[in-house]
Amino acid sequence: SVSVVPLALKNTSDCGSFMLLDSAPDSHKFKLTMLQPSHPSHFYKTVKNEMRLLQSSLPPGIWVRGYQDRMDLYSVMIRGPSKTPYQDGLFLFDFQLSADYPHAPPLCNYIPYCSDRLNPNLYEDGKVCVSLLGTWSGKGTEVWTHKSNLLQVIISIQGLILVSEPYFNEAGYERQKGSQQGHENSRMYNEMVLLKLIQATARMQQTPPSVFYEEILEHFNCYGGSMICRLERWLQISECHNTTHPLSPTTPNTYRSIITDSEQQSVLPEFPLIPASKGFCLTLRNTIPQVRTVFDQVLKPGWDDELNKYFPLHSSVSVVDAHSIVVPSDSNSSETAVTCNSDTSKSSSKQLSTGKIPLSGATSVSSASSDSGIGGNSGSTDSNSSTEITPPKTS
Repeated sequence: SVSVVPLALKNTSDCGSFMLLDSAPDSHKFKLTMLQPSHPSHFYKTVKNEMRLLQSSLPPGIWVRGYQDRMDLYSVMIRGPSKTPYQDGLFLFDFQLSADYPHAPPLCNYIPYCSDRLNPNLYEDGKVCVSLLGTWSGKGTEVWTHKSNLLQVIISIQGLILVSEPYFNEAGYERQKGSQQGHENSRMYNEMVLLKLIQATARMQQTPPSVFYEEILEHFNCYGGSMICRLERWLQISECHNTTHPLSPTTPNTYRSIITDSEQQSVLPEFPLIPASKGFCLTLRNTIPQVRTVFDQVLKPGWDDELNKYFPLHSSVSVVDAHSIVVPSDSNSSETAVTCNSDTSKSSSKQLSTGKIPLSGATSVSSASSDSGIGGNSGSTDSNSSTEITPPKTS
């Protein structure tokens, strides 16, 4: 048997958290997959060391749960790092240690809460594409050895998959880096990520997994308001740009003419997104009220007090089923024929030039990203995604 003292959870979720629970939930992907360790004594000794490492070394924004009745199973929740389109989103994974662990990597299953993929390395069927798991090619320290551990895999997912420009994680797309085409494709992909993320967030609120139920509600009680506030500010900037520059080409700098001071500059995303396309703005503008209504149904009263000071929810939205929130396949295409509401744009412009909008408070460890050791489906794109990505032409 392995005796591990659970770490206390902090209300702000700004530290890593490991707990050993009595029994694995029936919903765990590998609950019905039983294994017999090839070398039991070595296996359980390794598991004990793994748990000690998880207790002492988890970085902020990672929750791990082990189980007394199934020492081979783990549940993991990762918060999207700051300065990425995944910021403050939550991502769930089920792990099972293999029979000859640690000589073979663990099995990993991603639990999606949105339709299609929001990352080239996270598949809708649960596949996670990272070299440490043996699901993608790698070399040296990128591949699993008997000295590797579960913590390394978890940190790799946080630092190598949930990055600021996930478009370039797709196999073969890295060659576009530094080009105008690459920047625009990356920006469009980030539009899709944000739409999928808000969809996944709403669905997770209504059907949270039992193992992380309290942590999920606590997280969005703390960060749900600032998450939506960020999206509203980015919408304002983009809608104002699209109204004042309706015929000009979209470039990374044309929107800066409507940003008037350093505080407003500080709310800009640190990844390609602004100015967002008209189609993206229209879809997100229609989706946010539905998501806020879902939050109202499940979160504590007052979760949006600060948000309402600057972005009051004017429209009356009835009870919403999060699974009815759908992201149209062409929602963020820059070619979508959409006429922005001039009154809304004027109002947004006024708020940008005169209003003082508080900066969001959610922060997360931002692991150094790398383009090695990860991969996606080479040359493939989501036919149902919110954007059409054009792969580079090759001879």
